Amino acid sequence: MRQWLLVTARSLRAAPCCLRVWSWFRACGQTNISCKNVNGKLVEVGKWPWQVSILFLGMSICSGSLIHRQWVLTAAHCLQRSKDPLSYSVKMGVQSLLENGTERQVARITIHEDFTNLSQDLALLKLRDSVSWSPLIQPVCLPNPKLKPSFGSLCWMIGWGKVAQGHRANPQSPYSLQEVAVKIINNDICNQQYKFLFLTNQKKLLGNDMICATSHLGMDTCQSNSGNSLVCQMDNSWIQMGVVTWSFSCNRRHFPAVYTSTSYFTNWMRKQIGDVKFVSRAGPACLSPVLLTSSILLISSGCLWLL
Repeated sequence: MRQWLLVTARSLRAAPCCLRVWSWFRACGQTNISCKNVNGKLVEVGKWPWQVSILFLGMSICSGSLIHRQWVLTAAHCLQRSKDPLSYSVKMGVQSLLENGTERQVARITIHEDFTNLSQDLALLKLRDSVSWSPLIQPVCLPNPKLKPSFGSLCWMIGWGKVAQGHRANPQSPYSLQEVAVKIINNDICNQQYKFLFLTNQKKLLGNDMICATSHLGMDTCQSNSGNSLVCQMDNSWIQMGVVTWSFSCNRRHFPAVYTSTSYFTNWMRKQIGDVKFVSRAGPACLSPVLLTSSILLISSGCLWLL
């Protein structure tokens, strides 16, 4: 597919921190990093172009991710204020919540039918109008049901919300898009950490629909990160493996964050997004060629791409 290069010689001289050029949509899970002058400082933009902010009556309440021109993935508990889609809109293409970005009204809310406060915490928002892909607005990849992140994998939690480093009293601004490195851990370990929350005769708190990850590199996730995406890189594409559902507290690294597993709900998402097509194509991979043909579901341009 043809690529359009939007960087001029002048902009490259002005932004030496970013040597990559803009490229238009090729596939899901691709980033387009450039720099923007904000109050005299160069700021990276386009690094996580699928991340969106969900607004309730104009106020940002949660994060979400673009998985389709007209669909956003988020946590179900983000939508408990109201089930009226007209109360919600989605802002995208911004690095800071204070920026003016592209905004779309929500037309339909679909919450998983088995959602409780602690499980099946997944929802889809259908936008009234489809979005146009741009360097700052791109979809993320989704995994198929068999693809699970291996224990010890280093992934990233992306979104708006409070992020604290070490044991500082003041967390980073919740208005700027944050990224936190996290390590995937075994759910048995996570259940052991949270067993004080178990009900009587309850053997575990986390089921197969959940992923557990602990913060890495001295960073911690906080409670205001609902709906943020857990993304892992594979074959040069970013795949959303989870959605932030809850964490016990900020600055307590022995309590891992809990994510809804997207691969567990792939078939459910297929049923909600009806205009899908399956396309098989080859490409370079870190996985074996056999695994590549069944590893990643790509939702883009109104179609469900099967790599």
